[in-house]
Amino acid sequence: MKNYKFFGKPFIMKMFLPEGFKLPAMPQVARECLVYLYNPNADSGALAKSLSRDIGISASILKLGNSGLFLLGKGTPTSDLKTAIFRIGHDNLRQLMILHALENTFVFKDSLTFDFNSFTRHCSFVSLLCAEFAKRVAPDSVADIQMAGLMHDLGIAIMASLFNENFTQMAKYCLENKVDFATAEIQLGLEPHSKLGCRALETWEIPERVKQLIALHDTKKLEGRDTASVEVNKLVDILILSDTLAHSYGFGFKEYKRDTRIELSLLKRIELTADVVKEVVKNALETESAMQPS
Repeated sequence: MKNYKFFGKPFIMKMFLPEGFKLPAMPQVARECLVYLYNPNADSGALAKSLSRDIGISASILKLGNSGLFLLGKGTPTSDLKTAIFRIGHDNLRQLMILHALENTFVFKDSLTFDFNSFTRHCSFVSLLCAEFAKRVAPDSVADIQMAGLMHDLGIAIMASLFNENFTQMAKYCLENKVDFATAEIQLGLEPHSKLGCRALETWEIPERVKQLIALHDTKKLEGRDTASVEVNKLVDILILSDTLAHSYGFGFKEYKRDTRIELSLLKRIELTADVVKEVVKNALETESAMQPS
């Protein structure tokens, strides 16, 4: 196997997490908020009271709620958290909550292809695309696919955080051999980051279907997910499409290149047209820009 000796067996073994590995507990405010958001009758007043305990989250919600994207030239800036929550909606609030949880879970060191900002922007953009596509073709699954989009590359974050030097070597392997992370993991005998992330999420009490989507997000061939339901397969296709589009629009990792071609058969399975894809990307770009720090 090309370049296999460069890494060697010790390197490979060190990239496996021990049995029973658990992520630190999700921040309490984020966990409480996500419980509310899975309730279609969630009380925005109760949400606001819970979120007001965290200054950072409150500031992010108010910033987004007061952005041009949500004021639309009609409203006026507000300092009321409940009003801001109503403006941005539950989907965007869920987006902020998961990003907050990720930011407060890992200690990152920059590596050849990994930095924290690139990682969060990639996950955020994938999630925005997932939610918008799901609203059109799977409206009852928006919450699940959005969460899966936000956390689909959690396994990469774990590798970069806990095995920084080894992860850098794997990234070099990707560059030298012109393969993506998933392919490199197969060639090097590593636990796939999709499975690793899914396994680590046991701590966070994430819905089982979300973990299933994360575990399958690099499985492009249908025969590799033949045990999944028709609905789950459609959501996996949405996640794969969104991930590919994110990389094609520059929301990836440093110096990391991958194939961004989209097969027409994929769009056909999801029942999407090229015009709808363009519209969704445009909306996601506007929302992503509004979410960025000033």
